[in-house]
Order: sequence, then structure tokens, then C-alpha cells
Amino acid sequence: MKQNVYDYSFELRRIRSRRITFALSVVIFTFLFISLFLNFILFPVHVKSDSMESDIAKGSAVFITPLIRTPKRGDVYYISRMDNVTGTLFQKAANTIVKFVTLQKFYPFGYTDRMSGKPFLRRVLALPGDSIYMKDYVLYIKPKGEKLFLTEFELTQKAYNTNIYSVPAEWENIGVSGFMKEITLGNNEYFVLSDNRIECSDSRLWGPVKADRLKGRALLEYFPFNKIHLF
Repeated sequence: MKQNVYDYSFELRRIRSRRITFALSVVIFTFLFISLFLNFILFPVHVKSDSMESDIAKGSAVFITPLIRTPKRGDVYYISRMDNVTGTLFQKAANTIVKFVTLQKFYPFGYTDRMSGKPFLRRVLALPGDSIYMKDYVLYIKPKGEKLFLTEFELTQKAYNTNIYSVPAEWENIGVSGFMKEITLGNNEYFVLSDNRIECSDSRLWGPVKADRLKGRALLEYFPFNKIHLF
């Protein structure tokens, strides 16, 4: 019977043990570094809806940074789910591992087919203290301390496209309304809208979004490659 050299060589066993320990340490350190980077510096989001078309198409991928939590008017933000479900410690850990392996494309626990059960991208258009109303799917804003209402496009320095089209009369009670009475936002409240104003849900249905739900600002659409652009 052939004898394994490691059975009698202490030095070789020690070298093998060091190599295994080093390899495991590298894998663990790499996983932790990338996980921390993705959670606190920059992470990708795979867009699965047409809510932000035509600027952000369904199937595209966007980099989000959680470092910028205070939005400017017109910024696109990643917003946490609205149903307040957090999940167990095991589910959170499993989500972290699977997100890492699938490049943030899949979450095994905690998400549903309901819009309220998913995080989403929306454009921040009204800030705390603003008075707002909507007419024909266009938001009119009176900033805090000002006297006049201006359209969202006049107040927002960043150019963006909205998907607004004429709705047939028989659609009156279908989709999201293009009219809204005047309201004033409170402290730490933001009014967010989808760029696809006809079909998608946003603050018109949920109401203003609290600041702690804003999880990061969209920085870069990096896929598809022919539509790469900064926000």
C-alpha cells in the first residue's frame, strides 16, 4: 500500500495547512470587501419595469451610490419597499450572499409581485416644504418660501424625458390620475414620480416618501452599452 507523504511529514502538512488557510482568508476577505463596497459605496440595480422609460428602459442596469442621501430636484433615487417587511436575520444573510453571486439581480427572500413589496427607482421632484399640485400629468411646484408655482421642468436643472400621452376618454378611471389637488410637503418628505406617468405608481398613490426610504442616488446607466450615460 502506497503511503501518503503527508502522513509522516509534519513540515509538509504545516505548509499545506498554511496554504489552505491563506486561500480561505483571501476568499473571505474578497467577499467581505466586495459586500461592504456594494452595500456602502456603489451597487448595481437591474431594472425590471418600464416605470422610468424612456430614460431608463426595462432590462437596463444602473449603478446606485448610498453615499448621497440628500437629493436635489430631478435626481433619480433607489427607494426601499413600501410594505415595511424586513425579513429574518437568516433571510437577510441569504439575500446578501445571493445578491453577491448574481450581481444584485436576484433576491430569494422578502420580495413579492406587489409593487409595494419591491424597491424601485423614481425621480425626486418636490422637496420638504414645497407646495405642489398636478395638472395633465405635469407637476406644478411652489418651493418653500416662494410665491409662484412653476412647472417641474422650469425648476429642475437636469433634463429628463417623461412618457405622457393623451388618454382616451374611456380610460378615465384606468391607470394613475394626471390630476392632484394642492398639498404641502412636511419635514423629511419628498414627492417622487415615475417618468412613465400614465401607467406606473408613485407618490400619487403612496403619498410623499420619507427621507429614510431613499437608499441611494442613481449615478450611471451602464447597460445596455449603447445607452451608457451619467445621471
